[in-house]
Amino acid sequence: MSNISYDQETTLYKEKGVGEPLIFIHGVGLDHAMWQQQVNRLSANYRVITYDMLGHGGSSHPPGPYSLSQFVEQLSTLVNKLKLPKVNIVGFSMGAMVAQSFAAKFPEKIRTLTIMNSVANRTSEQRKAIAARVEEVKKLGPQVTIEPAIQRWFNQKFQEKNQEIVNEVRHRLETNNADGYIAAYTLFATADEEVWQQLKDITVPSLIITGEYDVGSTPEMSQQIHEKLLNSELLVVPDTRHMLPVEKPEIVNQAIHSFIQKHVN
Repeated sequence: MSNISYDQETTLYKEKGVGEPLIFIHGVGLDHAMWQQQVNRLSANYRVITYDMLGHGGSSHPPGPYSLSQFVEQLSTLVNKLKLPKVNIVGFSMGAMVAQSFAAKFPEKIRTLTIMNSVANRTSEQRKAIAARVEEVKKLGPQVTIEPAIQRWFNQKFQEKNQEIVNEVRHRLETNNADGYIAAYTLFATADEEVWQQLKDITVPSLIITGEYDVGSTPEMSQQIHEKLLNSELLVVPDTRHMLPVEKPEIVNQAIHSFIQKHVN
């Protein structure tokens, strides 16, 4: 693991492999370790870079409230400090929000963009549901969200067959910094409105992926993003929920690899 310092903040990051740069951005409450199965496979072909977002893992935990621009600045600083002229970016869930916002602001720095299990244009009912969860977290603490999240994120068969993997994710959620998690989760609950307005500025080749049964980042949401992004492809993976990179790593890895290869030359 390595660190990059900027202003008052520090970003913990890890890299493996050589070749075309490929940066992965994790979801809220998680950290760089969620991408282990992508790192293992794709580092054979790419310079794979994973990092912890602000308020997560080994990176700085500044006091909230957080803004989307803080996370875009963190990513931009990482890209610049590593002297990467153009990158391929994969963002998952909240990380997909950061990736989309970065692509809208810095299109010249991106070769390809993969938007994975991303929320978009929440309905009023969906917005009320996530707002209620935020209030519950603020009142009772992050622990109350863990088991409901596990059930939303993994299908039942996967949980039964892969208890060790699910427990690793559960442990990550249990050991989060409470203040950082609450600040990040609060942003996650509202930032889709900001990102929705930025989609018109995204022109880079984009791959949009979600799970057939992802109740928070639905196929309908991914379809809406696809319709907004002219230079995009859509993949809905059958029989999966939210934790697509963990549940179906082979499908995810192949989709990312094939998409990048289509656009790198």
